[in-house]
Order: sequence, then structure tokens, then C-alpha cells
Amino acid sequence: MSLSRASFAARLLLGLLLSLTSVAHAADKPTPPPAGTGAGTVFPAPLLHNADITYTFVLLHPTPPKGNAVAEARKLLASKYKELAGAWKPGAPQPEVELEAVPPEELEPIDEEVLEFFGRKLNAEERKRLKTARHATVLAFHVPFARRNEALLAATRFAHQLAAEHAGFLWDAETREYYSPRGWKEQRLDGWSGGAPSLPAHITMHVYGDGESLRVITLGMAKLGLPDLVVEQVQRSMGNEVGTLVNGVAQLLAEGLELPADGTLSVDLTRVKDPKVKRQLEGKMSEGARRNMKLRAIEAKRDEGDPENHLLEIAFPGSGTPHARQLAALDTLFGKQPDGITPVKPGDPELAEVARKARLRLTELKPRVEKGLRHPEALVVKAGFRTDDGSSEHMWFQVTGWEKDQLRGTLANEPVDVSGLRRGSTVNVPLGDVDDYLYTRPDGTEEGGESSRILMRRYEGR
Repeated sequence: MSLSRASFAARLLLGLLLSLTSVAHAADKPTPPPAGTGAGTVFPAPLLHNADITYTFVLLHPTPPKGNAVAEARKLLASKYKELAGAWKPGAPQPEVELEAVPPEELEPIDEEVLEFFGRKLNAEERKRLKTARHATVLAFHVPFARRNEALLAATRFAHQLAAEHAGFLWDAETREYYSPRGWKEQRLDGWSGGAPSLPAHITMHVYGDGESLRVITLGMAKLGLPDLVVEQVQRSMGNEVGTLVNGVAQLLAEGLELPADGTLSVDLTRVKDPKVKRQLEGKMSEGARRNMKLRAIEAKRDEGDPENHLLEIAFPGSGTPHARQLAALDTLFGKQPDGITPVKPGDPELAEVARKARLRLTELKPRVEKGLRHPEALVVKAGFRTDDGSSEHMWFQVTGWEKDQLRGTLANEPVDVSGLRRGSTVNVPLGDVDDYLYTRPDGTEEGGESSRILMRRYEGR
């Protein structure tokens, strides 16, 4: 693979955090969508597998490398990673690697805001060291689809060994994440000795949006020659379940799921082989889960910041709003999620004090909500809703907005005795009716939820 200086400079715009996989879009005429399944152009089956895979890892040196880092890497490659040291030949391509040192003047500084979102797997001391990096070595991989799994395993091991030997850090240009050698090994290598990897360890998901709807997109599927996956118009209260579904579909694709010309995406979660993903999926299952259904694969609309890879949108069949179709699919695959009901007498003094403190804290958080919470930052609150028999059912809802004294959001629980509401329904609740809150800070830590701990303590003490 011959990479010009200009192409390397493009790969090294670390501050811009752009995905760096080059993909040539085929000119196949897309298949029109089947009637009655909603708008969207069927994802072309020939684009499911990219025969010419490229991806990049960057080794960042907090201290100047001793000796010639590129020469040492080439020596290690030739002696221990011969499966990557081939030559790309038309008709019979072999995995190959190109290594190059980055001149310090071409290396963008890494600021704390970038690390807040892309360096979450680093501790405070590691972040401090990483920000001092002024030298880097690029590891650019070129892999045929038929060798994707063994090549990615070898590339991941090769990068880890280099980072460990140089006490450096690794940046995955496809997922845009930073790792220490320890974090890279624990996340991506432990437990993987061959075959398709556990996909959640090698990809990431970006979740963003305004108001009640989110957009979910993966980054990193290009390393396996597969399209990145998109789900549009996801209600905030369904975000975790949609993320689990996306992981399941990604794993099925990595393990060989094919796509027919009509775009039918046959999702059978029982066919997932990877034990980690299988456990994650089973952990979401409830009574009545069918575990399989036919979804649709359509061409996703590209948004600013998307990876330069083919994008496959997972679309949900049926009628009604996008939210209703998604909820029906999730209920089919995972079963309706049960919510336990704990009876509480009106005027409970301990819970009343929790509610008072929660409202005070929510008043402090109001400016953040009005500005717009950025994932993983999130806010859910609990409030009482009038039941069919005139009593009150207390449920959580995901906050999506705040106007005057009214919190707006989408219901996170499945009501037991409130007609007209379902999980995902839009609700408006006065601040004075709030019982509790659970706030996820930008660093992923949480506060609140005291009422749930009180009720659990009482239940266990019966």
C-alpha cells in the first residue's frame, strides 16, 4: 500500500477526530423499498462486505521515543507478526502494514474536552500524560475481507505490544477513542484468540439528538469490512434497549449474517455465538421474548461527523410512528419489560423528604437541561400518574425539556394501571409533582435515586 505524505497528514488531524477509512461507493442501482414499510432505499447487498479494508491506529509517545520507533516496529512486524507483513497484490491480496513517524509539527494537541468524550477509559494521570504527547507513529493496515478476523487480531496485538514497549498510548482512528496499553488489552484482547471478535469491544456508539429523539450510530465496523449501523428517531427512554439491539445486529453481521437483495434483515438473537454479547442479550430478555424478527436494512442519510464508511440504517416494519414501530420490535425481540410495583402509603415522611431534596437539586440542574444534555449526561425523574381507579402510580421518565415549571419527557416505565400511556409516551409534569431524580453526569457517574434505595431496603427487610 502506498500512502502519500498528504494522505498521512489527512489521517493525523487528531483534533478534528474524523473517521479515516476510505470507501468507494459502488454504482449499483438500489432496490426500491417494499410497499408499506415506510420511506427508505434498500441497502445494496453488494455493499455489505468491503473487499478492500483499511484502518489506522496511532501510537502516541508522551516522551520522545528512544531510537528509531518505526525501524523497531518494522523489525517486530517481520519477526513476530508475519501474517501482517505481506504485499498487496491484485487478485491475491495479503494483509500489509505501512508505518510512518509523524513530525511533531503535524501533531495536533489533545485538549481536555476531546478526552472528556473520547478518553473515558483513561484515568486522570493517564490523561495528563497523554496530553504531553508530541511524537506519534502511524500504523496503517490494509486487509482483504477474507482475512479480516485474523488480521484485526494480529493488528490489535501488534499495536498493544508497541504501546507497552514504548509506554505510549493508542488512538483508534475508526472509533476515535484513546487507550492506555492496559485498557487496550483488557478491552480488546482479553478472551479473544481467534474467529470473529466480540464486536462491542471494537466499536463504539455515538448517541445524540435534540428533544425527545436521538440518533444512534456505530463507529468502527469498517475494521471488519462492514457498514456502520444507524437507528434514527430513538426515544431517549428506549436508548439502552436500542443500543443492545444494535450490538446484537453488529455481532450477527460479524459472524456471517447475509443481506438479501430486498433488504430483509433477519435478526435471530439466538444465533449469536459470542458468549459476551449473548449474555448481554439474554440479560435483556423478559417473558414472551420471541428473540427473532425481520427488520429492514436501508441506506442511512449521512450526518456531519459520520464515519466515512457505508451506513446501514436499521428500520422497523409495521404501522404507526417510528417510536411505536421501534417499541413493537423491542417488545417482540426482548419481551415487554416488567416493572415491579411497591405499594406506598400517601404522605410517607421519609419519601417526602427525598422529594423535597430532589426538587431543590433539579432547580440547580435546570440550566443544564435548558442548554441541552449531551450523552452520556442524562436526567430521569420520578413522578406520580393518576391510575384508572383514581390512585397514583409512580413512574420514571426521561427528561427531554423544561419550560417554566413543567418538565417534559418520555416515559421510561411500562404502566400497570394507567390507560393511555405506554413506555415511550410523552409526558409533562410540574416540578412540584416530582418524587425523585437520577442524574448521570458528563463523566458517567450518577447521583440521586434515593427513593429506590429506600424501597429496596424496606422490601429486603420484610
